[in-house]
Amino acid sequence: MVKKEKSSFIGHIRPRQIKAGALRLRATFCLGGFSFLAFTILTITGVLLMFYYQPGDKAFATLSEIDSALPYGGFIRSLHFWAGQLMVISVFLHMVRVVWTRSYRPISELNWIVGVVLFVSTVILDYSGYLLRGGQESGAAASVGQTLLRTLPGGQALAIVFFGQPSPLNGSTINVFVWHIFILSGIAGFLQMFHFWRVRKNGGVRPL
Repeated sequence: MVKKEKSSFIGHIRPRQIKAGALRLRATFCLGGFSFLAFTILTITGVLLMFYYQPGDKAFATLSEIDSALPYGGFIRSLHFWAGQLMVISVFLHMVRVVWTRSYRPISELNWIVGVVLFVSTVILDYSGYLLRGGQESGAAASVGQTLLRTLPGGQALAIVFFGQPSPLNGSTINVFVWHIFILSGIAGFLQMFHFWRVRKNGGVRPL
């Protein structure tokens, strides 16, 4: 029965038994939970904003309309923004805790790599979200990102694939929109599920 439970997804998400030390707040500081909560809020508010947001030249105008004309639009957009900042901070602190407790050691080295990829995805998601705001600031941020990406081998092609053709006055493009809404969000969502599954499969967290 125990073996069957361990082999099932539900058994990993809601196991019958876990280590007593893993229940203490100091074991994780709930940083992984905060990260997932932030991602859930981002997903819900992002879907709501997607009904009205238009990438490209109309990006800044549509965001202004969301803030001023759409009922609770400003609240939803603010919630989306602050949830993004919470996720970046909580994922970073979560990785600091993992390094501090040396939880990256075998048998958790695969999950550590997944966590690193998740952190990079989170940072890029936050950056691409800033580009989607439109306006001169996002245009300048897109220019900096393009310059940095072009320093890499094959960076010119990568810059075109990710950024498209942003202008100095507007960093919002359909390319950035697709990456932010579908590709990066999908990758982050899948990796989080895999990450949680591996934590359970490896025996849970290591208390401090």
